[in-house]
Amino acid sequence: MPKVLKSLILKESFEGGLKHSLYSNFRKWSDAFLELADNAVSNRIPKKKLIISILTTPRTLTITNYGGLGMGVDELRAFLQWGKIKPRSPYDLGAYSQGGKSAMGYLGTSMKIKASPMGKNVYYLMEDDNLHNYELKSYSVIKMKTDDRNGYVEVQVQGLRRSINENELKALMATVYRPLFESGGVEIKHNGSAVRIENFPLDEDFKIQKFYFPVKKGNEYHQQVRGWIGRLTTRSGIKGGMRCYKLGRLISDKEFFGQPDAHYKQSLNFLFGEVHLDHIPATTNKTDFDRDSGEWKEVEQQLFTILQPHIDELLGRELEEPTDEEKERVKKAKEIFNELMKLMKKKLEGAGTINLLSEGQKPKEEREVKLEYIPPSSSRRKQIPRTPPPKDSVGKRRRLKEFMDWTIRPMDETVRSKIEDNGGRKLLVINNIFPGFKAARGHLLYLIETAVLQLSKPDIDEKLTIDEYLEDFDEMYAFCCSNFSSVKESLEKKKNKSYYPVA
Repeated sequence: MPKVLKSLILKESFEGGLKHSLYSNFRKWSDAFLELADNAVSNRIPKKKLIISILTTPRTLTITNYGGLGMGVDELRAFLQWGKIKPRSPYDLGAYSQGGKSAMGYLGTSMKIKASPMGKNVYYLMEDDNLHNYELKSYSVIKMKTDDRNGYVEVQVQGLRRSINENELKALMATVYRPLFESGGVEIKHNGSAVRIENFPLDEDFKIQKFYFPVKKGNEYHQQVRGWIGRLTTRSGIKGGMRCYKLGRLISDKEFFGQPDAHYKQSLNFLFGEVHLDHIPATTNKTDFDRDSGEWKEVEQQLFTILQPHIDELLGRELEEPTDEEKERVKKAKEIFNELMKLMKKKLEGAGTINLLSEGQKPKEEREVKLEYIPPSSSRRKQIPRTPPPKDSVGKRRRLKEFMDWTIRPMDETVRSKIEDNGGRKLLVINNIFPGFKAARGHLLYLIETAVLQLSKPDIDEKLTIDEYLEDFDEMYAFCCSNFSSVKESLEKKKNKSYYPVA
């Protein structure tokens, strides 16, 4: 056995630079904003309405909760302790003691907190004029007198680095905290205007099923799951599935708990409901539940069973299946499109390796055949790039991809088309109940345009900006439109000859 020379002790430490990592833990402004809103909502007192006021300007965001627990010196001290594990109330959405502070750093450059504890005639003021100085700091807290004994917390983020969409903000609050509006637990205003919720577009002829069941893996405060299941009206404009809440806060939606969803059959989009999963741990930014947890797996199994009869009923519901005429039009459009692609391929092969529409790139040593699209003169596009490429450039290597089989069937009415894998082959699925399909009455050019939209998409490993995608689409669709009539006529002549062969 090896001889131990010396035993060492290594100690963990927290460096202020970790703040920078936590500041970057958001996808967009709304994720960070909700962290601050969650802190406000979590400050409420049972059976008492909490009033939340949100003020936004181009440079500041202020969130104030009034009538809650408020914050005193001890709470402010705990707030400054990153990652502190502490006792929490039954309504507290927090878990990791870092979300609100991280959100401030993501959204702005400085912050100010004004807080008063419930039942006290004092308030405290604390500020940080440089959130992006990542050192661990000490803060000076000012104590002031007030006649107001209601608890409140006002958080102001200054020097906003993100643009906040005010309409999106109001819709977000109404959607995310809907159960709290319905129960009267909160009242929320944005720039003085009340945030209101709207009724779900439910099918009133369907009797809503309410459910609840106890859970074995509950916590100190929550030992049961409750919810309801209904049906959406046709053309409701919202996605089906279950909306999943934790403590009155939306965590995930469009959930089918292991059952097939609307991608399997569009009729399943009519299933709609809400479920409260107050005991299940959520991810750090509350964008989903911990789906590997025992709590989730227990509930998923129960809800799979509860949803089963609803799934069976909706799978048996007949939808607006495509007519024989619509199927025939799709077949004809595919034939024309295939001929257009053959014609384009011939033009590209004849054009050699130069793509006049793309910025240049150095050629490789070996010779490659590049299939690059050069639009016809009738498209009137300038063939010279705004910035000339290097003298020895060959352009982007964007090859003309071989296309796929086509089919038509009803899907979610907000989806125009999609690509599916069909036994190793790609399949273009066209939605016959998409409003555009109906408005165009399945016109051949609409179907070809749908194919071009899919064909112009970049491959998974291919980087393409939105402008480049639109340019590719415009040029390919222009080619199809320019040659549509001649190709269609040529196909019709071929078919006529096959029907009436020359003697």
